[in-house]
Amino acid sequence: MTKKIILSLVTAILGITVLHAQRTDRVILKNGTTIIGDVEKIIPEESITINDRAGNSWVFTMADVAEIDKVEVKRINGGSDVSLGWVNMSTIGVLAGSQQNNYIAPFSMHSSFGYFSGKGIYTGLLAGLEFLNINHIPLMADLQYALGRGDVVPVVIARGGYALPSKWEDSYHNTDYTYHGGIAGAIGVGLKIGSRDNFAWDVSLLYRHMQINYTESYEWQSFDNTYKDIYNRIEFRVGFYLGVKKL
Repeated sequence: MTKKIILSLVTAILGITVLHAQRTDRVILKNGTTIIGDVEKIIPEESITINDRAGNSWVFTMADVAEIDKVEVKRINGGSDVSLGWVNMSTIGVLAGSQQNNYIAPFSMHSSFGYFSGKGIYTGLLAGLEFLNINHIPLMADLQYALGRGDVVPVVIARGGYALPSKWEDSYHNTDYTYHGGIAGAIGVGLKIGSRDNFAWDVSLLYRHMQINYTESYEWQSFDNTYKDIYNRIEFRVGFYLGVKKL
């Protein structure tokens, strides 16, 4: 089932690369803001309504509009030509496991900050919080590669690092617990869905591997027991992407 889900998403993303150029409406405001989408209505000398590619509807007074025209948008052109810049990607998601897991789909929050080069390569540092049996803070290097440019950009994602426990010690029923954290990594695919300058929606599906190490100490025995919990999960995330002038 897991392989089928990942294969379906990869197939859909790769299918986007065959989309052809389209001509679409563009509204440029006097303050420099640009909205690309479909003009729904124009009231001469009063207002204009445009729907962007993310489904948002924008209404501007004509006094604020500098230019209205049509542009050719290449959703995917086969290159890796995203704009240069520092960006932030913040997402929420779940780490979905089987029905036999104690925590079937724990909640997860991530924020990644880094740089997107002109080669279509993003390198950054990711941190967050994940609500497992003991909450953990993932610290991972974040590497992404854009497979094109345009309003919809597919990316390949690889992450690796360490998950730190939110607390190092705990006691329960005369047993002392010491938490050590463990390695964490993920691979997968995603989409950046641009709606306006400097903003895009971020959707991703990844395979996550994580190890959580801890030690149990009992009052009635002289030795400690060390355990390792291994998490192999499907990671589904949604969020937003800020900072790049144009995807």
